[in-house]
Amino acid sequence: MEFKELVRSRRSCRSFEPTAVSEEQIEKILEAGQWAPSPMNLQPWEFVVVADPEMKTRIRQVGEQARQQVIDGGGPGWAKKYGMDFLEQAPVLIVVICNPRKGGLGGFFGQTLGAMQAACACVQNMMLAAADLGLGSLWFTFFDPEAVRAVLGVPVEKEVVAIVPIGQPAQQSEPPPRKAPRMHQGRYSSSD
Repeated sequence: MEFKELVRSRRSCRSFEPTAVSEEQIEKILEAGQWAPSPMNLQPWEFVVVADPEMKTRIRQVGEQARQQVIDGGGPGWAKKYGMDFLEQAPVLIVVICNPRKGGLGGFFGQTLGAMQAACACVQNMMLAAADLGLGSLWFTFFDPEAVRAVLGVPVEKEVVAIVPIGQPAQQSEPPPRKAPRMHQGRYSSSD
């Protein structure tokens, strides 16, 4: 698939078929993530691949607890309707973790997000690779990172960045419209 077509065809998928994702497909997706740019090529990401139904159920429960916390805290009304079934439906969840100490030289200037930004580039590469393989995926962040850390045994010095459910999409969706680029010439201008 041409790159432009791939970028435009990738969709957030929240409904999956029970069809298994092969080890070969997982390896290709992870390899694409490994090729993401990172400060000083430190490659701060790590992955937990979750296929065990019991673990997926525990992760879904973490998501539902986060949703309830948002609802109880007066969050947006749509949160009440946001289902978490996809966390169990997807054959595979790839949990992306980063080491914040591998963020490059930006730390000398108070920039602390280098590792997180690199991990996010890794997530996008993985999602594009999944789409290229005909698989659906979702960049899922609606969870308490500390609760996910506890379920998966992630060391305290690492950060949970995202959960990426991957599988065969149960339905195809149309792309939502995109806004025009917000571009500034030469320097930032606040005139909107």
